[in-house]
Amino acid sequence: MTSMGKRVITTVITLPTLFIIIFLLPHYSYLVLSLLAVLTATYGAKELKGLYEKAEETTLHISPWAIGLLPLAQWIEIALAPNLPLVDLTVVLLALFFFSTELRYGDRDNFSKSLSRIGGESLLILYPGLLITFIQRILTLPHPPASLILFFLLVFGNDIFAFVFGMSMGRKNKGIIKVSPNKSLAGFIGGTLSAVALAVLYCLFVPGIKEDISIWMAVVLGLATSSAANIGDLIESAFKRSAEVKDSGFLIPGRGGLLDSIDSMLASAPIYWLLLTLF
Repeated sequence: MTSMGKRVITTVITLPTLFIIIFLLPHYSYLVLSLLAVLTATYGAKELKGLYEKAEETTLHISPWAIGLLPLAQWIEIALAPNLPLVDLTVVLLALFFFSTELRYGDRDNFSKSLSRIGGESLLILYPGLLITFIQRILTLPHPPASLILFFLLVFGNDIFAFVFGMSMGRKNKGIIKVSPNKSLAGFIGGTLSAVALAVLYCLFVPGIKEDISIWMAVVLGLATSSAANIGDLIESAFKRSAEVKDSGFLIPGRGGLLDSIDSMLASAPIYWLLLTLF
């Protein structure tokens, strides 16, 4: 099966699954979605930890399960303690705890890799840990199901149409960005314009959203979200190039590892959430 075919099948399976979780399982402040975020953050942290250790030739002493505490803390904050900055507190406590482990492990290499390990632990706490919580925060906005579906529609739409336009029209305009030489200008433009079109159509016809989001807001939302998604994809490419690997893993057919599939979401979720908050 071609890479395009695998991507389509993965998308066809993923989007309906997310639709079912969002619309049919909203119980206990979308507990099922938050548990999925915990598992995603944990496995994503495992993949990124492997990339970092390979690139930096060191061992991080942070557990991927610790990263899963951040989306769990976000659910608790949303469902049970909205006035408590629980996510911020969890970030600080995780950072202080794992930074302090250098007092124990650092003397094994005379602290020569201490800054590298601390940098890696900081990266995992931020990416995917903290960034994935912004997907959950979309649920705190008006019309949470419709807002969340629009987010996934923009990210997946940008990815699929970037691939389609890149394959059909991008053969002569590849290599514009060295970190990902297979990406083409046609792919970037096609994916972005498609995301903008999807945002406009969605905000024209979906109840609740169409009353709150004007056409120009939809254009800005589609443009900013797709641009951030593209940046997230390129950031992941930089991680993989540093570790000299093609994919972050082999979990998802046609896409590679889990991080290869959620990199765009991680980078675009804060932008999308911020814009909807301002709108």
